Amino acid sequence: MNASITVVILAGGQSKRMEVKNKAAILFQGRPLIQHVIDHMHSQAKNIVINTHQNQKDFEVFHLPIINDITDKHEGPLLGILSSLLTIQSDWIQFVPCDTPHLPKNLVARLMEAVKMEKTLIAVPQTIDGLQSTCLLCHSSSLKNLQDFFNVGGRKIENWIKQLPFSIVKFDDQFEFMNINTKKELEKATL
Repeated sequence: MNASITVVILAGGQSKRMEVKNKAAILFQGRPLIQHVIDHMHSQAKNIVINTHQNQKDFEVFHLPIINDITDKHEGPLLGILSSLLTIQSDWIQFVPCDTPHLPKNLVARLMEAVKMEKTLIAVPQTIDGLQSTCLLCHSSSLKNLQDFFNVGGRKIENWIKQLPFSIVKFDDQFEFMNINTKKELEKATL
């Protein structure tokens, strides 16, 4: 477990495709979807926080610090990353979405190993499905670059990442990064 890293669970989406108020709170295998993510991350980092745009009361039950988005407008996960980087004091921040219940148990260790070996500011997992950009590990010094990118209208995580030195870490099992966005995906993941 790494005490110098803070994990941020991104839970600020609108849950439109799931057709519910808060996707993170839907039950998956008898527990809230976000609880699976919390459980996977607890063994990898001591500090875990939840970033949200709305539904703050829904997250109080998890007894974790909550970081609110810095604007009222829904701007996607990059806003959650920016809001978190503005708040967290840790040197390294591991971001993960609230709807990925099967995250690798060695995610933080593998990404941290890559940034140390390659001397980069960001590490991103990659599967055969492509970059898993919402599961990035980044150094707090990337904040200024992100603020500039965001202030000129940038909203895509991958476009921001490509502006900085970053590492790609290959993971063989894309199932570990499967996110659940719809009721059909929820049913499929439960089988």
